[in-house]
Amino acid sequence: MAEELDRKIMPEFMQMAFAVSLGACYKSFEMMKSPQSSAEKLFDEMKQMLTLPDNAGDGLQKKAEAVAAVWMEKGAGLVEVCKTEGEKFTEEGK
Repeated sequence: MAEELDRKIMPEFMQMAFAVSLGACYKSFEMMKSPQSSAEKLFDEMKQMLTLPDNAGDGLQKKAEAVAAVWMEKGAGLVEVCKTEGEKFTEEGK
């Protein structure tokens, strides 16, 4: 049973990984076309990732959890954007 499940999951995983990688390359190329605005966006994103959220709570652990949640949200959003961009170049996107 595990082998059958693996055969079904691996091609889907590989397709998704390829789409994310392709999308990341495309987004990088797009950023190179306008470096000044890309740098501004990059610094804004970095500032958001390093700024403590207002609802962080008291104590070091609560603050660390709040920052980690921001990082997870930003990371998941970036992966989704890259996947969407990459799927435009694959058969799934057609």
